[in-house]
Amino acid sequence: MKKLPVLPCLLASALCALPRVPLRAAGNAAQAVTPDYNIIMIVVDCLRADHLSSYGYYRNTSPNIDALAGGAAVFRQAVAQAPTTLLSFASMFTSRNVPAHGVNALDKALSDSALTLAEILRIHNYKTAAFMGGLLLNPLFKLDQGFDAYYHLNYTTASFKDTLPAALGWAKERNGRQEKFFLVAHGNDLHTPYVFPASSLYDRGFKANRRLKSIPEAESRVFAVYKRKLLLKKAGEVIKLSDDDVNHIVARYDEGIRYADGLIGDFLRGLRSEKLLDRTILILTADHGEGLFDHDYFFHDFNLYDDTLRVPLIIKVPGTGKKEIARQVRLIDLMPTLLELAGIGPARDARGSSFKSLLSGEGADPEAGRAAFSESSVGGKAIRSGGWKLIWSAKKTELYYLKKDPGERDDLAGTEKETAEALKKALLDGLAADEKDALSEALPSGAGFTAAMARTDAEQRELYEKLPGCGDTRMAPR
Repeated sequence: MKKLPVLPCLLASALCALPRVPLRAAGNAAQAVTPDYNIIMIVVDCLRADHLSSYGYYRNTSPNIDALAGGAAVFRQAVAQAPTTLLSFASMFTSRNVPAHGVNALDKALSDSALTLAEILRIHNYKTAAFMGGLLLNPLFKLDQGFDAYYHLNYTTASFKDTLPAALGWAKERNGRQEKFFLVAHGNDLHTPYVFPASSLYDRGFKANRRLKSIPEAESRVFAVYKRKLLLKKAGEVIKLSDDDVNHIVARYDEGIRYADGLIGDFLRGLRSEKLLDRTILILTADHGEGLFDHDYFFHDFNLYDDTLRVPLIIKVPGTGKKEIARQVRLIDLMPTLLELAGIGPARDARGSSFKSLLSGEGADPEAGRAAFSESSVGGKAIRSGGWKLIWSAKKTELYYLKKDPGERDDLAGTEKETAEALKKALLDGLAADEKDALSEALPSGAGFTAAMARTDAEQRELYEKLPGCGDTRMAPR
């Protein structure tokens, strides 16, 4: 058998050493290619790249997203820094890996000292707004820093049908005032439980939204499924799912993509009717993917395989055409890229690097081969570098050569020990260095995710009113 390439320890360490970039003076900022363009970021919760038609999926799940991709830069290897919403958004908004921002759903919010993308753009005269859904994007965690308006729906199934029309109205208002803006729109349509309108588009033999066939009881909500073909019905009980049930869950997920795609299409048509697409940088991505039983897990929280970490990334810059980009990039690279496109110097403490050269075709990416660190909320860690992927926890190490094994089926940790050790050292050293200057602060007692889940809407509203800055600019919790 042909020997696979070894990633030496020193090379891995060099790839993973992410620079601490100072804030450059305005006079030294990179020349802007989009000086007065708006920036709109659409983030689809739980969206796997490989379930989009434009990324090669066999079902026609995404005609509107595909049309956007047909005239945009499509990144084939974009990597999220976490398989959970809060951690991934914190990384996107700060350009910092998980230990470097330090946010978590139990007891840590983003520190006021953190410098977010929205804050920097607002300093440079952008109007800023975010239209978000789900408990983990609650303003409690302070991801609203820098947004003039942070509209938040405090329930898991918050949909693009709520956030995108509101976002379009806000964009139209800014356009009417001739104000450049930065807008983030997020939808939870693909998050369990699947509550989007019933459809039999991909599963004609199984009524949409019905109980799983294996579980006749009312407790058989898809939300409870975690390990492969096991449904945790009640404490201490497990019930095997049939293949039909598994196929139904995947079909429902794909129907959710088609539903969200239709709402995104309506939003894009609204932007086009206002002639906003001609002067707007448009980004479509996901915070993370979904397991869908490909590696034992249906959900995403604990999963560090590419099912949850490889996300779509489509960027349309006005005046540019279709471009396929195979180079690996990270979601932490979005912030420095957008700042460079806007002619703004890089942010202090950013861990990401601009990939503007890949968008503009100015030549080779100076940071080609950049390593991607990812971390779950329960301690698992991963590094993706040089075609290799290492997943590490205190209990297990896995190694995959993605160039030959993109599905992560052939674990080489036992045979490619030199590469595994080099990647492990680079991973642990890099994350440990990040952890030393985490930009997080303790949440008030009882203010974390677990407490938020248990609160009534009235209690949540009362807590909002006690927080500084949580006033009329936010949607009331439903």
